Amino acid sequence: MMQSLFNPLTPKTTFDLVTLLALSTHMLVSLAFPLAAKRMILMTSFAFWRLCYNGGLGWILNWQSSRHGLVALFKRKGWLDPGRGGKIYVWLRGELEAKMGPDYSFESVPIEFNVWLLYRQLVDLILLNDFAAYFFLCSCYIGSANDAEPWHSLLRIAGGMILLAFNLWVKIDAHRVVRDYAWYWGDFFFLIEQTLTFDGVFEMAPHPMYSIGYAGYYGGSLITGSYTVFYISLAAHMLQFLFLSFVENPHIEKTYERPPLAVQVIKKSRTRRLSLPLSDSTDEAIKDASGPCNKNSIREKHSSMWRPDLIVFKHFDLFRASDILIVLLLTYSVGVPVCFMWITGYTQIVLKYAIVQCIGWILFRTLALGLLLKKQSTSQLITRWYIKRGGNSEEAFSSWRAVYNTAMIMSYASFGLVALAAYHWGNADYGSIVLFHTLGFLLIGFHVWSSRSVYDILGDFGWFYGDFFARDSSMLSLAPTDIKLYYTGIYRYLNNPEKVIGQAAFYGLALISRSQAVFALALLLQMCTFLFGAYVEMPHMQKIYGAQVRRDSGIIRTVKNAVNKGIGQPVFLDSALHVESESGLLHSTASDSSTMVHLLANTTKPVRDILLETKDLISITTARIAEKTVPSELSKVDYPAFYSLKLLPGRALNAYGIDRKKETSAKNDGNKNVYYLGESIRVTWQAPFGHSRRDWIGIYPVTANFSNQITTVGSKGCYVYIHPDENLLTEMVVGDSVFASRVQKMVSFKTNSGGNKEKRRGAGVIQVLQGESLFSSVALPFKTGTYEMRLHHGGTHAVLAQSRPFEITACDANDVMEALGDECALGLQSPHAGTGQANESDTLSMRTGTNRTADLEDPEVLSQALLVVVNKTFTVTDSHVIAPSPPRESEKYNINEIGIHDVVVETDVVEPLESIHDVIAADNVLEEKQSKRLGYAIKEYFGVEFAADVLVHAAKHGATVYDVGKRIVEARKALSLYSSTNIEA
Repeated sequence: MMQSLFNPLTPKTTFDLVTLLALSTHMLVSLAFPLAAKRMILMTSFAFWRLCYNGGLGWILNWQSSRHGLVALFKRKGWLDPGRGGKIYVWLRGELEAKMGPDYSFESVPIEFNVWLLYRQLVDLILLNDFAAYFFLCSCYIGSANDAEPWHSLLRIAGGMILLAFNLWVKIDAHRVVRDYAWYWGDFFFLIEQTLTFDGVFEMAPHPMYSIGYAGYYGGSLITGSYTVFYISLAAHMLQFLFLSFVENPHIEKTYERPPLAVQVIKKSRTRRLSLPLSDSTDEAIKDASGPCNKNSIREKHSSMWRPDLIVFKHFDLFRASDILIVLLLTYSVGVPVCFMWITGYTQIVLKYAIVQCIGWILFRTLALGLLLKKQSTSQLITRWYIKRGGNSEEAFSSWRAVYNTAMIMSYASFGLVALAAYHWGNADYGSIVLFHTLGFLLIGFHVWSSRSVYDILGDFGWFYGDFFARDSSMLSLAPTDIKLYYTGIYRYLNNPEKVIGQAAFYGLALISRSQAVFALALLLQMCTFLFGAYVEMPHMQKIYGAQVRRDSGIIRTVKNAVNKGIGQPVFLDSALHVESESGLLHSTASDSSTMVHLLANTTKPVRDILLETKDLISITTARIAEKTVPSELSKVDYPAFYSLKLLPGRALNAYGIDRKKETSAKNDGNKNVYYLGESIRVTWQAPFGHSRRDWIGIYPVTANFSNQITTVGSKGCYVYIHPDENLLTEMVVGDSVFASRVQKMVSFKTNSGGNKEKRRGAGVIQVLQGESLFSSVALPFKTGTYEMRLHHGGTHAVLAQSRPFEITACDANDVMEALGDECALGLQSPHAGTGQANESDTLSMRTGTNRTADLEDPEVLSQALLVVVNKTFTVTDSHVIAPSPPRESEKYNINEIGIHDVVVETDVVEPLESIHDVIAADNVLEEKQSKRLGYAIKEYFGVEFAADVLVHAAKHGATVYDVGKRIVEARKALSLYSSTNIEA
């Protein structure tokens, strides 16, 4: 990039000239403007280019990752197609050929590669100007520091130069590892045969190009000695972390680690279809699903699978005794001293008390509990104690978890009390106060991130040192099936993160409070943690895992390799020859991910009312303004009177047991369609031939829109295109429901009035297409209520037709099998692609075969009904484009005459689970959104409410449909004596 841009002998493309012009502008500003003006201009310029990087490039990459958006745009517009591109095609081809050299052939490479090359030009433009703006901004602040001594300046500049050199080495080594393909995010556009590489600097820190790769920002801040440059650098670095969190990490996870749920379900379904004969697949599925449950084959799950442990304050339960005792302990040990200090002003007395208390909790957490763990490792002291007194290993481990978490909470709280009592700044200058507080909060945030990273890898079992209590998975319910030692996540870089960086928050409190006492206590905790690791943890790991324990961490190994390479001879020998670097667990852990901790904000009622009223006012105003634009949109529509929607009857009209729910029967009076929660909804549509191929149908609550002419609220993903063309289908990704439509036939109508004169064909006769659309999976609103469908024109929100209101409800629990269990896969495909019916093996639904009232007190029976509900909750739409086939003789029209022969889309509804023995989540990972969806379905159909984190925790530990069903039966029995209608657990 640099050579082609700055070498005068290299021919320059238009992108190169624009980049050079923008770079020259920064230099001109730096030379021509006065100091105050150029500081402001360069600061604004840096903010602009940084937002272009993190915001603009981030949005493009996210769009490309989720919808193939950038490539689909080029395909739709035909910019890289010689037949449709015109001058744009000639210009873009010339740009790429001039940039790539003679060994590049524009026609022989896929369009994804060419789009990626064009994206690289945009990246070069933004990144170079981002760097230039920051460089010239720093140059404006050189000499602004007021150092007390000359050697202060020398140390500051030397430290800054070291950070700059380190930054340069990180970037060079990172590029050596990832090359241009990953440097320019090539895997967002196309994939090659390679996996994630952890070598060189990638063994030193997670995401080094975003973390330690920005050390130069702080080097520049040290060299200039400017607080302004430091805070600007910090803000820019935070934006880079947001880019990492919302753009790159999700893409890496779904590409290299865990594919999306739709991909997993569809892949499993297709594999099942290929592995089983067609005649046997459905019978086998029904046999597995509805056969008698072998209770001996299902491992009895301990209550800990359903009650997540308290991790600091995560999973806090107001009605759990241990949690209440922790709150009382915090009140007496921290709350009372704080109130005493605030009322009396005796700060020194409280400070001495807090220091003594903090030392006590540090020694108890590290030395006392360390001694217990040492005895547990050598003689199983804790387990023997509980067995001797009538308990078991589960109770021993449960009690240990409560004690260890209490010690951790109290150590944190006691540190906070010391910092609060010791907080003083006297007459310190404002700049120092802000700087120390900023650094302190950064250390606290770093501590939170490291702790969460450790927990993400260890899980509950490893976090509480479970391998001291169990050597295999049969001993404890929380134990993973495969107890082995792996180095992944944060453990890829550090062997023991808690020992090295696990006390960062306490040093942060020392900076914030400017207290030597807090710093000394943090140092004491770190030394005790080192002793704990050396005399308790490491001997146990050596005994259990032996040769699996590595000697050097990733950081140490990287430094050794860099020294060996720099000197040119092997000064350090690689001692990590037996490291097992698979993806998995550390300290015998299951690979699990924890959900983010949600912050709960209490809003007062008056403020909430004001916000709601303001929201309603904005919606009404938006609707009135939008209505004025409707005539211009609808004026482009030919024959608007021939657009229509009609809902097809749902299963609620034909369910066998519907008379048991009189209120539902009363609603089925012909004026309103009723559908069950999770049930696919089919709708027939009609549109004149030649309508926009971007016409779409959305589902909305009946009260959401104020106008019948234009839609003013978003569909929240509940939409389908009625007749997509090839260009629109380029955006299709696996699991999409937005293209689940087909054209059935074309009919002719006579009309005396039509649309625009220039668009009329024939004398009063128009051709109208009629088709069918399917709403399923994520295209369905998953909440009971009354809704309507709206047909919109050409990608806009101008309404062409509306359906009658329809209701989504839940049937009685006794009727789940009869109401939903017989539903086969709803296959929607072009009539030219086959019969238009999906195989029953695509959706393995439950069937009872008889019309009977289910005995919901039997866990097996309820589990079978629950299986149907889970499948309806997690159903996936499998849409794929297939080659067109000749029309059948029975067709009412000739496909070649109406021009819809270009694409054929086949759509099947696939349900993920086959039997009640299946785990409720793929890969034992249930995302928060999915858990809320499942919890809502269980509440509506069975009357039992589960918190989202309970289902996430249960899925993480392998809960099957039968396990959840048994839990529901127990809850219904426990509550049946107190309520016969509304059951809430």
